[in-house]
Amino acid sequence: MTTVCNNSALYDSLDFCQGTTVLPGIRKRVYFLPKSSIVKYPTLPDLSAEGVDMGALATYEGDFTLAADAKWKRIDVLTGDSDISSESQGDAPSKTFLNKCTLKHAGRNEEATGFCRMANSDDLVYLIQQRDGKYRVVGNEMFETNTKPAQASGAKETDTSGTTISVEVSDVCPAPFYVGKIVTDDGDIDASTGGLTT
Repeated sequence: MTTVCNNSALYDSLDFCQGTTVLPGIRKRVYFLPKSSIVKYPTLPDLSAEGVDMGALATYEGDFTLAADAKWKRIDVLTGDSDISSESQGDAPSKTFLNKCTLKHAGRNEEATGFCRMANSDDLVYLIQQRDGKYRVVGNEMFETNTKPAQASGAKETDTSGTTISVEVSDVCPAPFYVGKIVTDDGDIDASTGGLTT
């Protein structure tokens, strides 16, 4: 008996309009949260779900449900030195993606150093906003997130000083998109628009 798979029906054309500007980089504010503060995760659509297109396959459905009083915390980053990337890893049929981000924070004070001490051994999820306003997620329920902080004082007047936060995590999708709610100390953000909810 032959197995019938409908995955191939999800493929569509990848068009690009000449003259469209693609803005590289990420925005200044990144949000993070320990996984221990997440009660329920949003989900990616199943490949066999009806009415799903290619864009929906890479977009979380639903919100992150947080523990009582938990809120996403922020890291202000230097946008010229911070980025997010994904690459395929492993062999079929168990291939996944390795999602990475490098976050450069200008500070190396007590607070930045305390973050490094905790994050070095913790399992965190990061929400990173692209320059086009869309949020990507680095971190998931299935695989442990590896956060590797480093600090440098610099030696000469022109050297770079600060904290570099390197993050790696395996996932079934390249850094999925998130359009749900982000509960922060500054108010709730609608990730689909980037604005505060009313």
